Amino acid sequence: MALILLDALLVALACAGASDADAPADTLKKTPAEASVVEIKPEVTELASPAGIAADSVRFEAIDVFLDSGNQPLAAYQLEVRSDSSGFEIVGIEGGEHSAFRSPPYYDLRAMNNNRVILAAFQTGDDLPSGRSRVARIHVQLLGPGNRTYLTSLMASAGSDGQKIPARLEILRSELKKSSRPEW
Repeated sequence: MALILLDALLVALACAGASDADAPADTLKKTPAEASVVEIKPEVTELASPAGIAADSVRFEAIDVFLDSGNQPLAAYQLEVRSDSSGFEIVGIEGGEHSAFRSPPYYDLRAMNNNRVILAAFQTGDDLPSGRSRVARIHVQLLGPGNRTYLTSLMASAGSDGQKIPARLEILRSELKKSSRPEW
């Protein structure tokens, strides 16, 4: 239920600042039901696989999800990450690096079984990130060698006033830091 409410909130935030002047001409000719559906073309990112991976090997990687809102504070976002690559499974979600998004974002656990996840978060506090910030980390299990192709879509991004703000979505393989814990 929380995901449905969050999704409705983020759609409302994304649409709040839009007007007919912002809409493409072909959208204005559609019926209200058709006009409310906005097709978002996904960005394609290919992440190279390390060399020397055996065909039957299983490994885990972390994919960092960054949003860059320029000089505007980011209060809410909704995005999708998916992969059609074989031997790919999403196994976990972490929050981001800034305190506003340190908690894991909202997501549908069952959707992760289909190699896609929609992440959404909003923050009502005053301490919000601006510029480029890691908002989430996605843990994946990979089987065998080969590059993996990811499709990403930023569905909504908004400031603390609820107005739509421009942001750029980027994913990168995480460079996880080695633990400072001694080996036993």
